[in-house]
Amino acid sequence: MVVSNPNRLSLRMDKEKVRSAVRERYGSIAETTDEESGCCGPSCCGDSPAVMGLGRAVGYSDEELSSVPEGSNLGLGCGNPTALASLEPGETVLDLGSGAGFDCFLAAEKVGPTGRVIGVDMTPSMVERARRNAAESGRGNVEFRLGEIEALPVGDATVDVIISNCVLNLSPERDRVFAEAFRVLRPGGRVMISDLVTDVPVPGVLSQSMDALVGCLPVLRTRYLEEMESAGFTEVRVIAERAYPVGLLEEVPILRGMMRDAATARELRAFASSVRGALIQGEKPEIVSRNPTDLRS
Repeated sequence: MVVSNPNRLSLRMDKEKVRSAVRERYGSIAETTDEESGCCGPSCCGDSPAVMGLGRAVGYSDEELSSVPEGSNLGLGCGNPTALASLEPGETVLDLGSGAGFDCFLAAEKVGPTGRVIGVDMTPSMVERARRNAAESGRGNVEFRLGEIEALPVGDATVDVIISNCVLNLSPERDRVFAEAFRVLRPGGRVMISDLVTDVPVPGVLSQSMDALVGCLPVLRTRYLEEMESAGFTEVRVIAERAYPVGLLEEVPILRGMMRDAATARELRAFASSVRGALIQGEKPEIVSRNPTDLRS
């Protein structure tokens, strides 16, 4: 076999390595239950005080936190994208990286029985857990599909609203994600993304760590918005944000180890204090005047 561009092949392999690491980490979270260890996320899962507290801190109400099926809230979000998505009865909603289904179930309540919610996740055990949650709760307007958000198993122009919660920052190919999101949205459709952003470059000690890469590193705010606009979205802007609890970041084992060095600790704390949970919106124009670059090939 002749490799015309070995650098491009190496880059693709690196991206696959990151994707595999993300799948392994979140597969492990999905397969762990409260009964087995009492912890399945960055803190603890389910209805534990830690996860309920984190939920309130990132924007969920007590009513929302108590309305979803038990076991669907794994404490992995950094905001509440359904709160400002202005979901209407009868709409079709797509959740990118739906996990155990937490935001899907909240969206399902808002779109009602005439609406539809599709969750897509690349981790088989997450999809299985979400489907079990849906079946046990009797919610018939929610479905979960196995697939990668860089190649969505969703038809062209079939979705009214796209939501996502602290997932796109994990993708090694966000440009493909945004191209796919643009493809599946109907003209006039909208996206509401909750994700971690920063105005401070990621310290080198973190960007070179696979553990850090799969642990939700933030994205430069300007880069995030530019990537959405490049995909064809308009009205792209951050509509709300709040500081992400620095204490939670410092509890991550990989960070604790790095902070043993005083200089590194100062750099990491300054970086951690810059992290924000942002709600980012964008729209697909009613009339698409140009074809965004097709990144699926």
